[in-house]
This record gives sequence, C-alpha cells and structure tokens, in this order.
Amino acid sequence: MADLNRIRASVRNLYRKVGRVGLIFAIALALFIGMLLAKSAGAFLALDIVVLAITGIWLAIRSLRHLMNRSLWSLRNRLLAVYALTGVLPILLILVLVGLCGWALTSELAIHLASSELDRRLGTIQAAAEALEKTPKEDRKEAAPSILAYFKVRFPGIALYTTNANGERAYPPDSPPLNLPPGWKTAHGLLERDGKFYGWCHIVKPDENITALAPLTDALIADLVPNLGQIVLTETPHRGGAFESFSFDKQSGAPPAHKTKTDDTPPQHPLAIHNAGVIPPPINRFDIDVPWVAFYPHYDWRDPNIKHSAVLLVRSRPSAVLSAIFTGTDQLRSTLVGAMIAVAILFLLVEIVALVIGVSLSRRIMRAVNELYEGTRRVIYGDFRYRIPVRGSDQIGELTTSFNQMTGNLERLLSVEKEKERLQAELEIAREVQMQLYPKIAPPERGLRLTVCCDPARVVSGDYYDYEPVHTDKLAFCIGDVAGKGISAALLMATVQAALRAQTSAATERFEHGSARSLNAARVVSELNKQVYAHTAPEKYTTFFFGLFDEITGTLTYTNAGHLPPILIRNDTASLLDINGTVVGAFPFSVYDESTVVLEPGDLLICYTDGITEPENAYGEMFGEDQLIEIVKRCRNQEDSAIIRGIIDAVRNWHTADEMPDDMTLLIARRVEAA
Repeated sequence: MADLNRIRASVRNLYRKVGRVGLIFAIALALFIGMLLAKSAGAFLALDIVVLAITGIWLAIRSLRHLMNRSLWSLRNRLLAVYALTGVLPILLILVLVGLCGWALTSELAIHLASSELDRRLGTIQAAAEALEKTPKEDRKEAAPSILAYFKVRFPGIALYTTNANGERAYPPDSPPLNLPPGWKTAHGLLERDGKFYGWCHIVKPDENITALAPLTDALIADLVPNLGQIVLTETPHRGGAFESFSFDKQSGAPPAHKTKTDDTPPQHPLAIHNAGVIPPPINRFDIDVPWVAFYPHYDWRDPNIKHSAVLLVRSRPSAVLSAIFTGTDQLRSTLVGAMIAVAILFLLVEIVALVIGVSLSRRIMRAVNELYEGTRRVIYGDFRYRIPVRGSDQIGELTTSFNQMTGNLERLLSVEKEKERLQAELEIAREVQMQLYPKIAPPERGLRLTVCCDPARVVSGDYYDYEPVHTDKLAFCIGDVAGKGISAALLMATVQAALRAQTSAATERFEHGSARSLNAARVVSELNKQVYAHTAPEKYTTFFFGLFDEITGTLTYTNAGHLPPILIRNDTASLLDINGTVVGAFPFSVYDESTVVLEPGDLLICYTDGITEPENAYGEMFGEDQLIEIVKRCRNQEDSAIIRGIIDAVRNWHTADEMPDDMTLLIARRVEAA
C-alpha cells in the first residue's frame, strides 16, 4: 500500500511539473515510436509529427525558463546556454528541417509530376475535339479517321461525337451511344462515368455539340511518369458511400487488382482504382518510400457542370523522383550528392572552430565581467579610487577604461549635484523673495478694479506689475517686461520696483504736506530710466507702462515706454493705446511723453507682456493680438479672473509644448461705477 501511495505521489508530482502539454507530448512520442517500428506512414504520421513538434517546443520553452531561474544567474552558465542554443540546437533543427523538407519536397514533386502529365494528356483530348470542331461538317466523315488515327496513339479507345438536330453521330461509327445527360455546357478535363474515369471534352455550339471521350486505362495511368512508382486515382470517400479499404500489398507493394465492369455484373463502387507501376528498389537506407495524396478535380456524368474532387495518390522514393526529373544525368546527381556531403562536412568544421573561438572569447568576457562586478560593488560602498586592470585595446578594454574614468568622475559629479541642489535652494529663496515684492492684496476700487495674474516660465520671473493708491482719489499701476529671464531679470525687476515705489511714496508725502507738485507719469518714467541706466549693466533694459487713474474725472494718464500697447475694449470695439517713448534703462537721456484717455463705466483695459502674444504653434504662427482681442470680446461680461484664465488656457493650447517660452503676465483694469 505504501509503495502504491509513493507511486501515486510521484505521478502527481510529475503531472504538476509537465502539465497537460507534457502528457500530450508523451502520448504523441509513444505513437510516433510505434508507427516507426511498424513502418507505418500516412497522414496520421504527419499529424502526429506536427503535434509532437508543437508540444515539444512548448516544453522546451518551459524547461529553458526553469533552467534560467535556477541555473543561469552567473554569466558563465548563461554563455554555455547560448552556445547550446546557437550551436547544438540549430544543428538539430536543421537536420529535422532537412528531413521534413526532403519528405515534403519529394512528395510534392511526385504529385506534381503525375498531375502535370495527367493535365497534359487531358489537354490532348481537348485538342482532338477542337480539331473536329474546326473541320467543315461536309468533310468530317473523311477527316475523322485521320484525327482518330493521330490521337489513338495516346488514347486507344478515344471516340468523337457530334450531336445536332439530325441526331447523334459517332466516330468511329461502331462506338457505343453517348447518351449525354441534358444540361451540359462547354467543359473539358477528367470525367467519372459508371465508376470509371475518362478524359473528355464537350464543346457546346449554337447548332451542334462536339464531344471527345477517351477511357483512362490502367496502362495509360501506369505510363504517366515511367519508373516513378505507384499511382492511384480514385474518387473521394464521401462520393462513393462507404469507403472501401485501400492498401498496398505487403509482399509485392502493388495495390489490389482493379475489377473491370462487365455487362452481367452490377456496377462497381465508384472507387475505381487505376494502378501505375511498382515502387523502384531503394538505393540506400535513407531512400524510403514516401506516399502523398492530392486532390484532382473531375466531372460526374450524372451531375452536369459541377466539379468534384478525385484522389491522386503517388507512392515513390526520392531516388525515383530525382531520376524522373534528371533523366539520363546520373553524373549530375552524383555531383549534387557529393556537393551536399562536402557542405555538411564544411558545416561541421565551421561549428567546431566556432566553438573553440567562442570558448576563448567567453573566458575573456567572463573575466572582464567579474572584474566589473567587483568594481561596482566597491563603488556602491563609496570606494571611488578602485581601478580595473586594462587588458587589450578592444571594446572590453575600452569598457574597463570607461569604468575607471567613470569612478574618477563620480566624485566630481557628486560635488556638482550638491552645488546644483544649493543653487536650486537659492532659486527657491529668490522666488519667495520675488513673490513678496508683488502686491499681496487688491487695491481699493477707486472707480477702477484691477485683476492681475503672473505665470513665470521659470522659477523666477522677469515680468513686473505693481499698483498703489496715490493721494485719496488716484490709483497708480504699472506693468513691465525685463529683458532676459531668470535671476538677472528678477534682480532688475526688484530694482525697478524699488525706484518706482520711492517715487510714488515721495509724491504722496508731498501731497500730504501741501505741495502743489503732483505725480506726473512722464516724469516718473524719466526718473526711472535714469536710475535703471545708472545702476544696471548697459545691456539691461525693460519695457514699461505706467498709468495714473483719477477717480473723480475718470481720466487715465499714462506713459508707455516701449511696452506692448494695452488694449481698450469699449462696447465690442477694440483700440490700442499710444507708445510714448523707448524702453527704460537703454539710454540715459530718453524723453517720454504722456497720453490721456477717459475711461467710461464698463470699459476694459488689457495690459499684457509678450509672453501672451508671441508663443508660436506647430506651424510657426504667433498667438497674436487679434486672438487676444477676440477672446476678451467674447468673455467681456464674465468675471475678470475668468477672462484671465481663458486667455492663459488659450495661449497654452496654442503653444502645445510643456514649457512656455516666456513669462505670461496679464493686468485687467475694469471701469466701474463709483459707489
């Protein structure tokens, strides 16, 4: 009982390892060995080989995966596996492929030879019918014997028939009546009639029908391809009812004798066997007989115009097929065989040399990999002074040199990374400082409501905006774009803000102390230009727009120093404000003017930087002022923050790239009714 349990446990364990695919492979292998021992051949053997190949490949893949998981951790074992896969396995597969291809090629060639010759013979019958057709009717009686004499050399029993309104006429006259079933159209080829095969051609003309009919005798089928082997022509099983067992005689190798139908015997089963020849003897142990089956189309006498399939079976040997192809060229065949043997020996020698070279190269590769592995372990633990000995000037030597250079550069890279982290931290501090410079709360609505958004392209921005109440009834605001990006632009922005705040604070103090001198837009920009020029590099400048709104009169006094002209939207009409001078900080003696515009309730003033209008799409087209105006007109009745969001989203969708090329700043001033 214990032994039985152990056996069951072993079987279950084996089944878990190989699975259903392994079980199918074992059954297919047992059937294959059994058929080889029994010297059996046929379609079932081919099917078994296909199943064996598919399941074998599947099991091989599973075995390789298991081997890789268990044994292929080291490079040495992996290289050995590569040798097996690229050396041994291809040779075995090539041998199997050569055997299968030789078998299939021999079979196909044998079938092709038999079917091609049968096609040619049937074409001869068609030629006989066409010859009678082309003969004038009045001359057919004299010409028919000549036509029959010519074609009887290939078809002893050939007969020609003409059928018209006067009846049926046969050539020779003693031929049996045709009695062709009605409904036949023009056709030619192979015909089955009363369990026998005929070659025939039927030509339908408006005034008559012409028919050529020749029985395919055993001798004719046997003479299709001399010395090829045995040829069998029969109908498919489903057309004849129960399939009669067909097998070759084990002693002689010949098929069963064909029983000729006589007048006093009932019609034979449609499985009519037309035999051809005997299989030639083998020339060596590998010259095995190969059977192959093909389907050949034919007509049925009782089923007009519909083609059925007959079975053409040829059993031959590779030597017989080659003899049929290369008739009389024994020297050529010997040369081909010798060439194949020479190529096989050369292939074996090449494989041996490749194996020796592969082992030598693999030892060098494994040594280099082990040294690299040791080096990487040293680097992991921080030993950047470890160096690998360089052997040779090939790619492996270059690899070890690169590793030594890498370990020398790693320490420098670490210091660079630390410096980068320090600069990033400083940039974050600069961004926080810059955010502190921007106004934190919205200005009081002194007849004008301001909404601003600044979206920097980098950590810090070079765009500038500001607003501040001046006196009790005025509101000053500005927007600017510093040349460049990054920290230098942010520093210049801070300088501009400090200078502007100083001037507005001074003006407010003068007003509180009763000074008659009020804040002037042109004078503010002129003073700002002098300070920026004096305290910054010559190549640094900024575009600048400064506006001063009077709540009492609703007047906006402004100076535009080279900045993009703001857009005034009034009752679905857009207009651009003036430009009053050049950029700030470029020239010390620049002169600036100021302009005045009266803002009516509901007016929108859009101030923006070039980061809004200059981004390009995939076709190189800029976003432009026209699209900006259209968006503002369409959304003018919405909240100012919603208008800004719509513009920013439209610009980003237009540019499509992840990073915008410039800072985007928008300032919307809306004229509102006084409270």
